[in-house]
Amino acid sequence: FVAKNFKKILPFLKKNNIVLYAAGVSNSKTKNKFALKKELKKIKQYKKYDNNRTIVYISTCSIKDSTRNKSLYVKNKIKIEKYIKKRFKKFIILRFPELVGKSKNPNTLINFFYNNIKNKKKFFILKNAKRNILDIEDAVNISKNILNDRKNLNKTINIFNKFYSTPLDIVRNIEKILNIEANYTLVKQKKSTWSLDYKIISKEVRKSKVTFSKKYLYNILKKYY
Repeated sequence: FVAKNFKKILPFLKKNNIVLYAAGVSNSKTKNKFALKKELKKIKQYKKYDNNRTIVYISTCSIKDSTRNKSLYVKNKIKIEKYIKKRFKKFIILRFPELVGKSKNPNTLINFFYNNIKNKKKFFILKNAKRNILDIEDAVNISKNILNDRKNLNKTINIFNKFYSTPLDIVRNIEKILNIEANYTLVKQKKSTWSLDYKIISKEVRKSKVTFSKKYLYNILKKYY
């Protein structure tokens, strides 16, 4: 899903001698240790053919979320980030939040909610969770500006929406779009308090002509669903 969308800027990546690695595990809730180890193995295999190119690794903003960063998926991302920082001379690590776009992956948060609401199935919502939703097209455009600036070489950069949402916000917006009342149960969990420094990417966001507003969530959900 991510690689397919980044193909739109493939000429730019080739021109700047950039290799973008977006072949990770697609299910963030996986407990398949073999699949997770396979991702690091692929990175190590690629290192043999590095040829002094800049590797761009797609990671996750959930590393900063204490309610999610103990999962096997996030721990694996952290391990790979450390390996890249230690073994590669030229790299940029891009961390993304929940991405929205045309994707058939049933494991994404938005697709999970959408499919359950559309099919009128009962599901659970974490009451105190905090999520960040970003249009994949905006993620690519912002990333291009970041990759185009040599000052960002060998850095880890979070690319995200200025405004955060709760899972309940997302569900209510999908309800509005589908005109279907969702059948869910709210489940309490430890309050999620994670946040990211928006000032770091605000310049790149402006350059990309991306506008974040309180209507952003509804607009992108309407765009794809």
